[in-house]
Amino acid sequence: MELLRTLECIPVDGEQSVRVDDSLVRELFANPESLTRIYREDPSQLRQLISDDESARDVIALSHRRGQLQKFRRLLSDDDYFDAEVEQAPGRRREAVWQRFFEDNPWILGVPLTGQLLTSWSDQKLEQVVAGASVVSVGKRADALLRTSGRIKSMVFAEIKTHRTALLSASEYRSGCWPPSDELTGGVAQVQGTVHRAVNEIGERLEDVAPDGSDVPGGFTYMLKPRAFLVIGSLDQLLGRDGGHHRDRIRSFELYRRQLHEPEVVTFDELLARAEWHVTMAEGEGDVVPRVT
Repeated sequence: MELLRTLECIPVDGEQSVRVDDSLVRELFANPESLTRIYREDPSQLRQLISDDESARDVIALSHRRGQLQKFRRLLSDDDYFDAEVEQAPGRRREAVWQRFFEDNPWILGVPLTGQLLTSWSDQKLEQVVAGASVVSVGKRADALLRTSGRIKSMVFAEIKTHRTALLSASEYRSGCWPPSDELTGGVAQVQGTVHRAVNEIGERLEDVAPDGSDVPGGFTYMLKPRAFLVIGSLDQLLGRDGGHHRDRIRSFELYRRQLHEPEVVTFDELLARAEWHVTMAEGEGDVVPRVT
C-alpha cells in the first residue's frame, strides 16, 4: 500500500494518468493483473522504489534465501531430483552438486557453521588450492576456504562430501559398537592433512593482495590452529528400519565425532536446520523451531 502511494501517478489505458487514491489502491489489490500490467509498462520505476526501501530489499533477500533452502531440502529428500542434478554436474560427480550449490549460496556455510561470521576467501570460488601451487604461490585443495570476519581474520577450512556418504560401517565391530565408515575416517584424515600442509607452507599469517598486485595495509588472515569442518552424510542414517532411533548407532557416531579435535563433523541435515533457523530469526519468527527430518 505504501509503495503504491509513493507513485506520482499510474498510467491507465486511454488516459495520460490518474491520481493514486485509496479506492484505486483497493481496486489494484482486488485485481492483481492490473498491478502486473503497470509493472510491465514501467518496471524501472517500481524497481527503483524497491531499491530505495531498505525493508523491501530485506524481504527480497530473505525470499531468495527461503527459495534456496527449499532447494537444499529437496536435494536432501528427493533422490530423483538429486540424481538429475548429478547428471548436469561437472564429471557427473555427486560432490560437484553440493560444491556448486554452496558456491551459489556461501552464506549457508558462512553463517550456520560457527558462532563467528565466515566469508569466502575468494569472491569467485569457494574451492581453493592451499598447499603446493596454492593461494601463496598442483597441491592440496580445500572444498571451501573461508575466513572469519572482524578486525583480525582467521582462516577456516571445510571439506564437503555428500548427504549420501555413509557415516558408519555397514556392520557392528562388536556388540553395540558401530565403527565410523571408511568415507568418514578418510574425510577426517583428508581435512587434517590439508590443514597441516597449508599451515606449514603458508605460515602464521597470509597477507591480502589487491587486484593490482599491491599489498593491502593491515590485510592479514591468520593461520593459528585454524578451525576445520567436514560436511558429510545425514543423521537419518542413524535411524532403525522402522524410522526409530537406533541408540547404538547414535552413540557410536556421537562419541566418535565429539572426541575429534579437528575437524568438526557436521551432517547436511544439521547444516540445513541451522540455515533455516538463521532465516527464521531474520524474518522475526524467533518462536518457530526449524525441523530436522
